[in-house]
Amino acid sequence: MADQIGDDRPPSRRGGLVTVVLVLGLAGYALTQHLSAPGGSPDTAPRTAAPATPGASASPTPPPVPVPTVADTAAAAVPTPWAAFRTIRRTDVDYALGRTVRSAGRTYRLAAGDRVFTMDRAAGGPVVFVQSRGSTLLEQLRPDGSRLVLEAFFFDSRLPQGVAVDPTGRQVAYAVTSGAAQGPFGLVVRDLATGALLAERTTPDSYAVRDWTPAGILLEVVRDPGGPPYVWRPHTRRPQEVTPSNGQQPGPFLLAASPVGSAWAMTGSGCTWLVTDLGQSPAQQLCGPDLSAPASWSPAGARIAARSRRGVQVLDLRTGRTVLLGIPRRVFVAQLVWTGDDTVLAAVHTLAGGRGAVLRCRIGHACRRVALGAGGSSVDLVLAT
Repeated sequence: MADQIGDDRPPSRRGGLVTVVLVLGLAGYALTQHLSAPGGSPDTAPRTAAPATPGASASPTPPPVPVPTVADTAAAAVPTPWAAFRTIRRTDVDYALGRTVRSAGRTYRLAAGDRVFTMDRAAGGPVVFVQSRGSTLLEQLRPDGSRLVLEAFFFDSRLPQGVAVDPTGRQVAYAVTSGAAQGPFGLVVRDLATGALLAERTTPDSYAVRDWTPAGILLEVVRDPGGPPYVWRPHTRRPQEVTPSNGQQPGPFLLAASPVGSAWAMTGSGCTWLVTDLGQSPAQQLCGPDLSAPASWSPAGARIAARSRRGVQVLDLRTGRTVLLGIPRRVFVAQLVWTGDDTVLAAVHTLAGGRGAVLRCRIGHACRRVALGAGGSSVDLVLAT
């Protein structure tokens, strides 16, 4: 019959085809009978050994791979490094999250799509940098619901570089860089009551404002790999180096500035240097843990909290000793803010997965996690300084 339907292969190759057809037919028939048996299904029917066919593998068919359910996935989720921390519910934490700002017991709501990325306390309400629809706004949020826009920055022209409120809470300083690589750059001081311009200075270098202490406005030069900090006192003189640098190597770098006097902590060569006289060499050198930013100086001026390779440590400036806080090492520390002379708030988040928390750590005691509602675990949360 093969000859009648045009099979022109040699007879020696026709027998193999017939055998294959017969084997496939028998296998299909057996499978049909198996599935049509009473109660039969691929999962519940009794299984019988099928006759082996020539050339077929003798190994059984592997079972299907189970698909994890939602419950299985949740059970296998990696716990956060602070999972075992005791949770406390406090409302005295000032923070910003997206377009929501919490300050001094009040909650402010910005426009949809706005995002706060810095927040400073001030006498008439928090001062915030807000990213909003192709621009960045520097504004103060007032308790009566009004908003004082101090300046608007558009991405293709000028960019802000840091902001700080003065110790009285009535003035604000910020730095401006140009959209062009070569400037111009400038420093600006405004009155928070009216928004009036109080001081302005064009500079050859691109500065960033880091703090405002009784000693003046603390600046850093925006360049790679960085450089020594400067202090600017409006209306008096040009920015002055905190301590001389030799220009041959980068640094020393800023760690923190004292909130109560003229003192600055610097880092370099694995040590912490203390400068107590502006423009002079360090008066003290403390070589222990290699501290780095973020860092914060305690309100009374006796301690500095800073990140280190071992975690977050508190340096006692009177004794030179350090105390390790109970913050997990397997986290990224975004901010450190003192809430007293022995308590530090830390905004942290996981290195992967985007899960954040605010931890309240008291020296000599265990850290606790602050419950801030559904948004408290967001990595976008910003603490007020």
